[in-house]
Amino acid sequence: MVRLVAALVALLAALIVPGIGAGAEDLPAYDSRVSVALDQLDAVPATSDLRGVLATNQVEVRFVPMGAGIYARYSVLKHTIEIDERWSDADETTLAAVIAHEATHASDAVSGYLATGGEPACIDSEVRAFRTSALFWLAQYGAAGKVDASSELDQQLNSIADRELHDPQGLEALVRQTYSQQCSH
Repeated sequence: MVRLVAALVALLAALIVPGIGAGAEDLPAYDSRVSVALDQLDAVPATSDLRGVLATNQVEVRFVPMGAGIYARYSVLKHTIEIDERWSDADETTLAAVIAHEATHASDAVSGYLATGGEPACIDSEVRAFRTSALFWLAQYGAAGKVDASSELDQQLNSIADRELHDPQGLEALVRQTYSQQCSH
């Protein structure tokens, strides 16, 4: 009952006092390719909640230069998904898979899970992020993966999806091993 009253008060305040509340002007603006990628995420059950997480928490998506071996990252401080600018020409489905991975981290961060869970939470978030992007990729391309996977990124996504489909425990073990040192800091 208290939540209902608080919600009504917030709604009334937003209607009466200009500038209070979250209107369309408060939502992050995405370029058209990112918007198409988000539309694709909306259509897959495993990723359909991610746009809401990004919008509610005003998470931006940007292309920025990154070092070798870094495809993308979620910045907790900036509330931004940063994707390496070398992938700015990737097709929207590939971008959607990358956003799915990073938006999973955003979800874990804004829920407080990463802040309170320490190293195990960090590693669990990586496992969830890889699984989420794999489930999206499988929904788009099926078990065979993307047939014309010419980029390194598409090849990686095919490999991750294949591992999730045929050896999910192996994928989890690989992610845990790969991220154990990074998550220990």
